[in-house]
Amino acid sequence: MNLINFLIITLVTSVLESQAEYTGGNDRCANVKAPFEGLRKKRHLTFPPGTAIVMTLSLVKAVLVHAPSGWNIAVEIDVIYPLPSPEMTNAYFKKKFHHRQKRELWETIEAALGSYNMNGRSCIYRSICEAKLHLAPAGRSLVHDILRSIFSAPVHEEEFKSEVNETYEELLEHNICEKIHDCPISLIEIILALNKSR
Repeated sequence: MNLINFLIITLVTSVLESQAEYTGGNDRCANVKAPFEGLRKKRHLTFPPGTAIVMTLSLVKAVLVHAPSGWNIAVEIDVIYPLPSPEMTNAYFKKKFHHRQKRELWETIEAALGSYNMNGRSCIYRSICEAKLHLAPAGRSLVHDILRSIFSAPVHEEEFKSEVNETYEELLEHNICEKIHDCPISLIEIILALNKSR
């Protein structure tokens, strides 16, 4: 009996000693093989240079020429938005680049509306003025927050003034929203109507 008790005690102590050596003491968990100090805290996506996302608006209307067959008329607008590459996300240019992206998006919308014989610049100004008046307070709607971030013009910031001064200098005027804009459509109302219909 004593020999069996001695063997059991010896086996249990050897298992406990090997387990203590495997875990490296009390500062580490038995399931973790690496210390917690070396783990990365931040993770982010990186895209290859030249990667872009395309946002497409498509309208299709069926035209019946001869029943049961017919034609489909399709109108599409593509907006290409470049995704940031590691070269673009330099910490020195982050704030200025934010204003540059906003200006480039405005220029893209202006060119898209210009291809349909509309005054795109006037539509951008109208959208900026309508965003001040018609959008809900921050945090109430994701669509309203996205529209506010696109169509906001922080004219009190010097970096914004230096970035858009050459192309959208009319924004720096105090009475820009009081002027009548030569834009037949309201981009804000169209997007909000699409949001309500869902």
